[in-house]
Amino acid sequence: MQNNNIKTILTSGALAFALAGCGASPNAALPSGSGAGGAVANVSANVLQFVAGTANLYGLGTGLNVVTTYRQPAGATLPGGSGTLVNSPTLSLPAAIPGGLSAGAAGAGYDASSSILTAPAPGETTKMTSTSQVPGTSCALTTFGQSGGVFGLGIEPFNAGAQADCTPVGITNTGQPIQVAPYPVPLYDTASPSFAGGADPNLFVPWGGPPAFSFAGLTTSPVGNGNYPAGTAGLSEGIDVFAGIAPVAGGTYSLSVSVPANTGTTTQSASSTLPAALTVLGAAVSPVYTSDAAGDGGGTFAVAMPAGATEAYVQITDYGPTTAKAASCNGSGTGNTIKTVGNGIGSAVYYTIVVTAGGAATLPAALGPGGTPSLCTAAQNTAANGGTATGADQVVIQLIGLDYDLYHASYPLSNGNPAPAISRPGGADDITISPATCQVGGLLGAGSCTATLPELRARGTGRT
Repeated sequence: MQNNNIKTILTSGALAFALAGCGASPNAALPSGSGAGGAVANVSANVLQFVAGTANLYGLGTGLNVVTTYRQPAGATLPGGSGTLVNSPTLSLPAAIPGGLSAGAAGAGYDASSSILTAPAPGETTKMTSTSQVPGTSCALTTFGQSGGVFGLGIEPFNAGAQADCTPVGITNTGQPIQVAPYPVPLYDTASPSFAGGADPNLFVPWGGPPAFSFAGLTTSPVGNGNYPAGTAGLSEGIDVFAGIAPVAGGTYSLSVSVPANTGTTTQSASSTLPAALTVLGAAVSPVYTSDAAGDGGGTFAVAMPAGATEAYVQITDYGPTTAKAASCNGSGTGNTIKTVGNGIGSAVYYTIVVTAGGAATLPAALGPGGTPSLCTAAQNTAANGGTATGADQVVIQLIGLDYDLYHASYPLSNGNPAPAISRPGGADDITISPATCQVGGLLGAGSCTATLPELRARGTGRT
């Protein structure tokens, strides 16, 4: 079970942080009931894992994929939980970052010192760096800024806020995560092969939703559930892909994690060397959705496994109906001020199906918030809007293929495991991501998607 309650956790001894207050975040992943009676471990005993690989972006170009876990060891208070709740990563590369990428670098909306959403920071040549967590120090722009850290799975903007003075005005709650949503994929998006004029139609936020991912046994979408932080739409999938950074055959990559503590900074490092002959997975194709004949909200997705992939995620985002200012029967919406119909959520709902072979991947009918239909038909939406004619939900679909077992390294399947297996034989972790497609209803041609869908509109901020 992944702990998604935002709370302040203060510890003593070697695990104490000099920075007052260290807030849990969605991917800090501190599994309750997992070694709760254990001893507090020295932070230097944490287990850092890191593997690099290739990323096939939409069949148009190759980027860098990085996979990492940073977890408490066996015998700690929460074995398998996030190693710390505040840390500063540095990712070192075997070759220089291509010149000119940093020209578009800009601070993120939630962390003015982080350029990760747009480009490498100016001055970063062979390293992606962090901005100091120590109050009063330089607020220089860096890739990870103050928000980015390494947690139970992946590099994400989950560091606690108010530890220093570079975050925007208003983000001042000590012990609270600066951001609860994972980074959008790909990072450094201006370098994406599909990037043009500030819009990447294939960018997505890697939220893991039901049926593959569940919160504490919750089998439906957590969107709008008051037990979780506002804005939570699933579990972080721990996917970190950098566009514009070409993998180097035979090159060695290293990740270091620095933790400010009351006894001085503790740093751990791990490295990964790519094989002399790189593997690039085949281009992924977004699967087509067909609704159930019963029109109950479920359906199937026709999956073709990309060449070389052994596991794949069918990534599904429901943005609600195309009809202006109309709500979906499950409460999803496109940001068109829907707050009163259905469950009043008015935000995207995410689903994830995990497959290991091609064929029909099934989305059950009632995984929407509170057990509502997963993807609402026109009839269901019309009924939810008091009989006013309303279109079916518009659904954005992508396929994410992998040649390593990311799913079983994810929470909650890896609860209690300080070092889940994250690498395949051969040492590299490769990923392929399909272009995004949008459907209205259960068949192609059933309607036209709204042009302003967040997934199809522009580079995201990480918020959904």
